[in-house]
Amino acid sequence: MKIAGVVLAGGLSTRMGKDKAQLLLAQQTLLSRAVLLLESLCLENVFVSGQYRGFSCIADLHQESGPLAGLHACAESLFGQYDALFIMAVDMPLLSEKECRHLLEIYLQHPQGVFFDFVTFPMILPLNKVLKEYLAETLVSPDKKQRSLYRLLKTLNIQPVNYLAEDGFRFQNSNTPEQWHECQTTYAQLIARRSLEKDKED
Repeated sequence: MKIAGVVLAGGLSTRMGKDKAQLLLAQQTLLSRAVLLLESLCLENVFVSGQYRGFSCIADLHQESGPLAGLHACAESLFGQYDALFIMAVDMPLLSEKECRHLLEIYLQHPQGVFFDFVTFPMILPLNKVLKEYLAETLVSPDKKQRSLYRLLKTLNIQPVNYLAEDGFRFQNSNTPEQWHECQTTYAQLIARRSLEKDKED
């Protein structure tokens, strides 16, 4: 099965006030962190939904139409080349390989697609005609309320996946300066905890 990774990074970052993809965590941009995370899963290829130099990018065909526009452009560009898309948002810097591999394992049991319940991303969607046509029809609809990820997941019967409550912090978003500060604080706590555990082992 050929699965392509996709990092959704084409948003306007209006609530953050600056490009989220270029925010730095441990001297690394959130975009670079997301791409490296997907590459660690040994997927066929990793693409970026957006326009950034130095990455394999796919630009939106419908401007300022939210994450569905990014999904649509990727589906149009990659259709026929891959069997599925592993999709994550650029603003989830605490996500780890553990959660992503778990989602891949569940996808083998639910080939109609899977996503983490209550947080939406990351998700794996089969790259088939149904998805491609749904996205195309939704983005030309005059009813903007139809352009929701929740509606896509419900309409296409994508399987929700539960996750352990103690790992819930891994799915923190960084949509606002306040959320970004919270993510930075949590990341610092994680690093301190790892350092303490390493000292105990030594």
